[in-house]
Amino acid sequence: MSEEVKLPEGWEERVGAFAKAVEIDVSLINDALVAVVGKPSAEALAILSDEEAAPFEDLKTALTVELTIPSGVLKKNIGLLRGQKKTIPEKSVAPTAVSLDVLPPLPDDESFLKALKTGGELKVNPTEVICAMRAAIANKLGLYDLPELIRDKMEEFAENSETPCGADFFTLRNLITKRSYADVLSVLNVEGSFVTVSRKNAFLAKLDSLLWTTLNDFYKQLFAWQQAWVQGSQNPAAMTTAMAAIVSAFSSGGVATLPPGLMAPPDTSPVRDSAETVVNNINKIFAGIGIPIARALAYEALNIKTVLENASLPASLGAINKEQMLKMLKADISSDYVRLESNITRFMLSIMELSKITAGPQEQVYLGAMLQLGLSIQWDKLIANPVISYGKGPKQF
Repeated sequence: MSEEVKLPEGWEERVGAFAKAVEIDVSLINDALVAVVGKPSAEALAILSDEEAAPFEDLKTALTVELTIPSGVLKKNIGLLRGQKKTIPEKSVAPTAVSLDVLPPLPDDESFLKALKTGGELKVNPTEVICAMRAAIANKLGLYDLPELIRDKMEEFAENSETPCGADFFTLRNLITKRSYADVLSVLNVEGSFVTVSRKNAFLAKLDSLLWTTLNDFYKQLFAWQQAWVQGSQNPAAMTTAMAAIVSAFSSGGVATLPPGLMAPPDTSPVRDSAETVVNNINKIFAGIGIPIARALAYEALNIKTVLENASLPASLGAINKEQMLKMLKADISSDYVRLESNITRFMLSIMELSKITAGPQEQVYLGAMLQLGLSIQWDKLIANPVISYGKGPKQF
């Protein structure tokens, strides 16, 4: 720090321990925390302990932006900054809803785009899997057909209204005719011309035939595990309370065990074996040239999404608003499909991370959160719909 500050009692034990865990000098941590809790003091320690006074998002902004601490590392060690919470007597434990916070988070569009443009290591990592999931959902929605449809509607409306086409029309035309993927393929040393329609169709067919069924099979196995545990318990209410205690203890960094007399959870080996099957199928999907094709398709889907979010676009097609425009284009991009993309992608990432989860209470909480997420996924929409061939190809005009 720029000036000598006397550290209060307990500061080194908490902030110093956090600095050591994230491998950053404690003075830098102190400087970053000033924006949230002020200079080191007993009051600052109290604020750190108060999640309302010092919300996680504020700490995340201060520590990840200023010091570039990875968000996962911050989440893992945030308990060191908060300090130990007071123990709640067992009799006061009430059933708590399973929190999805224990599952891997999804990046927003901006951070995902940055990840696409970097990290060209040739292996199937979470970024590539997110690419594949976004491409698969976009294909089912017919999203890749929309640029051509929008372009034609814009030109038709301009002709009928006797007005010239605006800049948005030519921007869209360039998107269709060029389909440049240099931004996301250069890190792989792959030229954009490598990504052909036939290669896109082959990759999307792999996704449709291997992905949805194996994910659904995993969910069924997970659900069967949970049902076996519930049905084997003679006291479901006690089991619910016990699970709430486990969730609470795990979330606060503590340890909890099942009360005596309560049935232990069934063996999770079938669930973990099913997760391995999912991972093996992911490897099959990406075998060969899958990585650059997945990146190109995901990048294209992001560009199309950006086009659809253009506030002036509906008027260029003669529509009153975005909803009417989507109906005009016969595009079924409702909010439930947006949630479906988010939920199924996070579900996949959670499966990939399952092998890193330790058996015991941590595993029980993690699987419980995965089940909660799986219950929100509309599996019939993923499995029932057939493959839609990619796009219609560029038109001459």
